[in-house]
Amino acid sequence: MNPSATIAYLDAPRLERAMLAGIGRVVGRRDHLNRINVFPVADSDTGTNLSFTLREVQRVIGMRQWRSLGELLDAIADAALDGARGNSGAILAQYFHGLRESCRGRFRLDAADMARATGHAAESAWSAMAEPVAGTLPTVLADFGEELTLRAGQGVADIRVLFEQGFSRARDSLANTPNQLAVLRESGVVDAGAQGFVDFLEGISLYIEKGESVIPPAEVLQDDGDRAGSPARPEPDPGGYRYCTECLLTGQEMDVAQLRRELAGMAADSLVVAGGGNRLRVHLHTDEPGQAFDTCARFGQVVQRKADDMANQHRLLNQAGQVAIVTDSAADLPADEMERLGIHMVPVRLIFGEEEYLDKLTIQPEDFYRRIARNDVQPQTSQPPLVDFRRQYELLADHGHQVLGVHLSSSLSGTFQAASQAAGRLEDGKVALFDTLNAACGQGLLVLYAGEAAAAGWTRSRIVNRLEQLRGQTRSFALVRDLSWGVRGGRVKPWMHWLARNLKLNPVLGSSPDGRLTPQGVIAGKRRAIEKFARLIARKLDPDTRYRMIISHTDASADAESLEKLLEANPAIESIRVEPGSPAVGAHAGPGTLVAGFMPWVAPEAEK
Repeated sequence: MNPSATIAYLDAPRLERAMLAGIGRVVGRRDHLNRINVFPVADSDTGTNLSFTLREVQRVIGMRQWRSLGELLDAIADAALDGARGNSGAILAQYFHGLRESCRGRFRLDAADMARATGHAAESAWSAMAEPVAGTLPTVLADFGEELTLRAGQGVADIRVLFEQGFSRARDSLANTPNQLAVLRESGVVDAGAQGFVDFLEGISLYIEKGESVIPPAEVLQDDGDRAGSPARPEPDPGGYRYCTECLLTGQEMDVAQLRRELAGMAADSLVVAGGGNRLRVHLHTDEPGQAFDTCARFGQVVQRKADDMANQHRLLNQAGQVAIVTDSAADLPADEMERLGIHMVPVRLIFGEEEYLDKLTIQPEDFYRRIARNDVQPQTSQPPLVDFRRQYELLADHGHQVLGVHLSSSLSGTFQAASQAAGRLEDGKVALFDTLNAACGQGLLVLYAGEAAAAGWTRSRIVNRLEQLRGQTRSFALVRDLSWGVRGGRVKPWMHWLARNLKLNPVLGSSPDGRLTPQGVIAGKRRAIEKFARLIARKLDPDTRYRMIISHTDASADAESLEKLLEANPAIESIRVEPGSPAVGAHAGPGTLVAGFMPWVAPEAEK
């Protein structure tokens, strides 16, 4: 683009290049946006969320050549809805949706058209919010559109001049956000979402000025805090609702107003319903993400569910050590230990027919077993989608942590492969993965050790080296009462179930060195089965070694407590925790299964 030429119109090629320049600027400023994020909650993820939203737009833009500006905006609006993350991402998606509505069927826009489109888009963004707040992203969107409308009405026909006048107004509006919102003023920052939009405009401005996308080096961007205030200091947990809950909703003739009213009636805040027609993006903060998904399901098909733990994200600001541990929900772990150590979990999907749940988030073990007791539908499991791992890894890496994923055995599920693909899309060295070759309790023990070593200040390579030593000594054994669940899930041969049922045998499965579950023996009869299982486990323990143990169960708490009592007198056992087993395990093992995992235990010493 000629820096001195008048721009009389905006068409698809020009919009495409401008969008890419703006996206590049926001992605480059991601870390800074995270640092100044204090509203609506100080979860330090606005930069990451805007980057996720805009990179989906970037991906779709690059897929083909666009014949018209209206067609390109259709693709941008849909991509933004698909990729939207967080409060700011959902609002920005609605802004693009408003632009799309103003430009349907258009091949180009002149200055007056552009002003009208941005004004309508800003109004659309305000309408998506249940409780709009002045001094945030929608305020700057509105001021930008208002300035373009004012200047176009005064006769400005050069889009270059018009845009720069709007950009100047947006910067002034951003600088004024602390005067409109007390939490920004008290923290000495501007609104992070609004800053992201100004960064987007700045990327376009640099493109217009230089004729190419200009993205300053990351180190310059991170020091570029004079316009946005100093980085926010870590603060105490702000409280409020715990889960940032989002989904994409698809359907025909969905009643957006009624959906918004029903969601607004929940115990929740930060509600945004973006989109229209047959696609909606829902975002809200709540303690009951399952209730939000159930409400949405009455209006359309719910896809792309996610519920991020904002309390856990906030703890990133003060997390000990430089290594962040991530696992998946197949691990059986004490919830209090996960919280104490700041361990992050990506949920496995649980599917009942057309209904989908997030393991341990939107369905808890007790709810899962109540449901299967009254429902003939066989629950299925599905590995977490790649984007769930990537979002978690990227958020942690953006906060300066080295990420270590400690995941379910690659021989039992595609979970580890999905994690590997997600890690491969980040910069080299940001994420390392460890295959536990275990599940349930054994996986949980290895994750727990990794979390304690990270809290003690160990380096990631040192943690991995120690996990490799412990992996071969970490064992899990399962007493399975009903093989019919394994048959229905395709993991057990029908003849094995027939034999066990007719001979009244209780199979014992155990983790093998290659990460599979293999037969380890049988226990005959129902009486004294738990006692015999305890003796089997005791025979596997070296009396000269001290072990940490986790016992989990699938709706069999009394049996698990009996097993605990039988084992706790063993001098080789340092400690035992009893936990409800993951529904992801229960879907294949069925009710009544006991799992016991043990690992040699020496507490990781603190790094000096």
